[in-house]
Amino acid sequence: MRIRTDGDYAHRRDTIEAAMDALDENTKTAAVLAACEHARQDRRAKEEALEHPDMTPELAEILSTSRFRLSYEVETGLDTG
Repeated sequence: MRIRTDGDYAHRRDTIEAAMDALDENTKTAAVLAACEHARQDRRAKEEALEHPDMTPELAEILSTSRFRLSYEVETGLDTG
């Protein structure tokens, strides 16, 4: 697989190099693979966090990203039976 980084796609090189730094990888390929694995694990962890009893709407907003928006709503009611 090739990722274009020329012309209008030059920003991709910066993104991949930032991933290399953030994920402590030595190659672009390793950085892309590590970023993909991180995204998979991050999504799973966030889904689990939404089920945690201490979750709040504010925490859900903090955990949100531009690619993965989280929302959490608390419903209350009275059942008179």
